[in-house]
Amino acid sequence: MHTALDTRKWFEENGIDLEDHPPLSPDLNPIEHAWVELKCRLHKQYPDIIDTKGGPDKVRQRLAEVLPLVWATIPDSFFEKLWRSMPSCVAAVIEAKGWYPRY
Repeated sequence: MHTALDTRKWFEENGIDLEDHPPLSPDLNPIEHAWVELKCRLHKQYPDIIDTKGGPDKVRQRLAEVLPLVWATIPDSFFEKLWRSMPSCVAAVIEAKGWYPRY
């Protein structure tokens, strides 16, 4: 559940009921797994990116150049595997009463 007072107030004002979630509840959003894959591939394909000279602006510029290239190397099969795994992940969370056992 969102704990920020302003956020909770907004939900209440807009008639949105919230559910409590256990503190160790997993993020079942498949994009989180895609970000991990992207980060791993970035470090493998561009291990020197951490040494980019010129400060934060240059690092952002370099990331803007290479991230689309790295993203393009993630095969469609990776994303298919993610979405196909969702029913079993959700079932495991339900069975475990709110948390995913592998975490």
